[in-house]
Amino acid sequence: MVTERGGLGERVAAGEAELFKVLAHPARVRVLAMLASGPASVAELCSATGLKASHLAGQLAQLRAQHLVTGRRAHGRLQYWLAYPEIADLLAVAESVLSARAAADAGGLAGLGATRWGSDGAGLGPGGGGTLTDESAAELAESLGRRALITDAVRSVSARTGRSSEQALAGLLTEARERSLTLAEVSSEAVAERGTE
Repeated sequence: MVTERGGLGERVAAGEAELFKVLAHPARVRVLAMLASGPASVAELCSATGLKASHLAGQLAQLRAQHLVTGRRAHGRLQYWLAYPEIADLLAVAESVLSARAAADAGGLAGLGATRWGSDGAGLGPGGGGTLTDESAAELAESLGRRALITDAVRSVSARTGRSSEQALAGLLTEARERSLTLAEVSSEAVAERGTE
């Protein structure tokens, strides 16, 4: 049985691969993340991303070549913005996937796709009947709560330290491993730290 995504044509798959190649550079992702909050000038992008103007120009050229950003002069300054608002959604999904993967990797969560919901095997997991039991609903709520906590912690550490989301997540993972804690436990401490500042 071919799934809807599994039946992609070669041309569509090649286009998606090209998009992901452009997104494979952290500097370009930082530029797109900045533009996800609205238009910005070159000076604002340099300041927010920490890139030198010459490096930023090269990254913007690649993003423009792939039609991901557009730019024009406004009030004497060149302003850039996302060509498609869906790019912001793509970045948010990527962050969510990284958080989920990190949580599963750190032992904080079992992957939702591999989890059997409910002690009788029924529920939302593979092979389950799709029935949401009280037990599986509680497990799902707990899992989603941990994921939200981890996402909040990553954002908090990133904002507090100026590091990228990926660097903040890597720091939390390292701390969890070094202290033999789950990622959720370390994330809870990071969020509590934010509240005391």
